[in-house]
Amino acid sequence: MENITQAQIKQAINSFLSAQYDKKAMPMLKGLEKALQDNDVEASEKIEAELKKSEEKYAQDTWMAYASGWMSTQLSFGTHISKGVHASSKGDNLIYVPLSDSDDRPFSGHHSLANPIIDASGNAAALPFAAFVQTIVVDNITIGDLIKNQNAALKGAFHSDSKMSDHINSVFYKLVIAHIDTPFIDEYNKQILFPSADSYVCLAPLYPASLTHYIFTYIQTIKFSDENALAKKNRSKVTEEQKPYLTIHDLAVLNIGGSNPQGVSQLMSKKRGKTYLLPSLPPSFTQSEALPFSKHARSIFNAKTMAYKTRRTLDALYKIITANHNNMTLRDARKSILDDLLLQILKITNTIQTNRPAGWSIAYHQLDYAEKLWLDPHRGALADEETFKADFEKGDWQREIEKKFASWLQELLKKEFPKIKNDFDDPEHNEWEKEMQIALTESKRLGQGAFR
Repeated sequence: MENITQAQIKQAINSFLSAQYDKKAMPMLKGLEKALQDNDVEASEKIEAELKKSEEKYAQDTWMAYASGWMSTQLSFGTHISKGVHASSKGDNLIYVPLSDSDDRPFSGHHSLANPIIDASGNAAALPFAAFVQTIVVDNITIGDLIKNQNAALKGAFHSDSKMSDHINSVFYKLVIAHIDTPFIDEYNKQILFPSADSYVCLAPLYPASLTHYIFTYIQTIKFSDENALAKKNRSKVTEEQKPYLTIHDLAVLNIGGSNPQGVSQLMSKKRGKTYLLPSLPPSFTQSEALPFSKHARSIFNAKTMAYKTRRTLDALYKIITANHNNMTLRDARKSILDDLLLQILKITNTIQTNRPAGWSIAYHQLDYAEKLWLDPHRGALADEETFKADFEKGDWQREIEKKFASWLQELLKKEFPKIKNDFDDPEHNEWEKEMQIALTESKRLGQGAFR
């Protein structure tokens, strides 16, 4: 920034003013061309007079005097703006400056932005001045950055009269740092009374314009970039290269400013009044599939542990049995619930098989050997565990697991329905063994769980 010259600043100013003039003159030049073609002398003279007037308006000395005079009284800059809270608010804006560059607060906010863009609000007719201070001089350094840092090259850069240039510079400086002699809060601003000792501090939250504009721009890039759009388009085309694409769920849009977002601020106008809202919901906790059990446990089919993990499915089964009907619909429902129960048990055991290190069952001296083979299948790959590996591959342990599941379910049902406990006898036990056999066979076929 120190190496920037006055010539570079003046070139940036001239480029800005030329662009402003071209924008204004373009429709008039088209009208002049038509008037000349039609030999309409009166119309062409009128347009030429308007063009001359515009040319004078965008001459550097004229425009700078106008910007430091009327425009400077119509705009207010800030990273946090009042009109974002309510479009009719006339409260002051604020430029927030982090206390240090190494801010280590454990949350994201305005302080997380390396180069927050400054917003401008006020009279929409004065917004060209906001575009002026955002004009890049060189290497993404703007005129506003130079004014804020009072760069030495600004001396005499704004006006041909050196004293007038210094005056303009001081006016611009107060604007870009949001200098406020007496802060003002409008009645449309929301206020929060924050307790402090035996009194209260009145807080007036302002709209975080710089932060929300950054988030809006970032999300727009994610959603509508050419690469993301192409990847999404090709997702179902087998002839095209498949690439991952990004999407954002549960995204809400808050519209500010109605049909005239420009009346709120410059950045709001660029966003067409849209502010993206990310979901602010409490975390959704899901029950872990892990099944804690003691080193002294003989079996994971423990009525207090496994039954608790599968309680909702068991409750549904109890409800079906209580219906005391024996029609096809209820039999199908009972079969479906039993399938769900087996699926839950296999998920629980899969968590044990996956998350625990190979050989963990060695320390569980009282755990049934068949369950060790089932729940610790990778133990056979360890040194001196050839016997364990051979027993696992033999597969006799599966028959024991089928019996254990059936006995566990039989015990639960007899305890739940003592009056009809004889209904849960050998035929039912055999049926539950068969269902577990089918489940284990399917796991083996798919290479899941113990057979991974």
